[in-house]
Amino acid sequence: MNIENYMYYVMYALVYLVLATVMKYILNFKSADQYNADDQISGGNMAVGLRRSGAQLGLAIAMIGVMSGNTSPDILQDLVNTVSYGLVAMVFMLLSLIFTDKALLPGVNNTAELKKGNLAIGMVEFGTMVMTGLLAYASIKGDEGGVLSSVIYFIGGQVTLVLLVLLYEKVLARKTNPVACVMQGNISAGIYLSGKIIAYGLILQSAIAGNSAALSPADALTEFLVAAAAGMIMLYVFELLIDLVIITSTNVNDIIIKNQAVAAVQLSLSKIGMALILGMAIL
Repeated sequence: MNIENYMYYVMYALVYLVLATVMKYILNFKSADQYNADDQISGGNMAVGLRRSGAQLGLAIAMIGVMSGNTSPDILQDLVNTVSYGLVAMVFMLLSLIFTDKALLPGVNNTAELKKGNLAIGMVEFGTMVMTGLLAYASIKGDEGGVLSSVIYFIGGQVTLVLLVLLYEKVLARKTNPVACVMQGNISAGIYLSGKIIAYGLILQSAIAGNSAALSPADALTEFLVAAAAGMIMLYVFELLIDLVIITSTNVNDIIIKNQAVAAVQLSLSKIGMALILGMAIL
């Protein structure tokens, strides 16, 4: 490893630090009419902390997509490319916070709930931000498709994920509605839904990353939809198996209804792990 490689690493880290700082102030401005985020965090409001930390972690994941491309021989040009795609990733994060909040938790003032310390909503926002970072990572990976393809894949991934989560809530989980429980502050429901969002994001990320840059937009969209659908079906099947063989002392309904947070963590992380494996199969 030579000194030039170290320079690139330092440059990437500094770009992320600057963008994460800008993200912090934008989030502070977004919530300024409800609370001072720094005061809430220093006062121990975990819900507010989850929103900010999720955004910063999601941005870091997205930045890995920027870094994974071929570096330019001109370090100045590479810096411009890194900042440009980093700004695109940051916009993705902010748009997702608005889009998925409205779609997944309709009729809820998330910022007001975070001020109250609603940890369940904070966890859902954390999952949403990490999921967005995963989609941004895949959609801006390297310099293969350009900004336009990044935007198309990002929008497609966001819409697909929201539709799939809503489908699950309306059709597959009618006995216990985790979204309604999250609105009521049920921490286990927040953990469960957050884990599911991240797992879905991992599948969609793999479906986006697996597409060839040489494909036409129509063929790329078809491949994405097929891979996403196949991955979701497999994930659902394996979720049922996880519910049967790993979480043997309880079940999903009891975890949410009885607010069994420890079991919810185990269930969510198991599903995220399964999504990682399935994602590699899609790639």
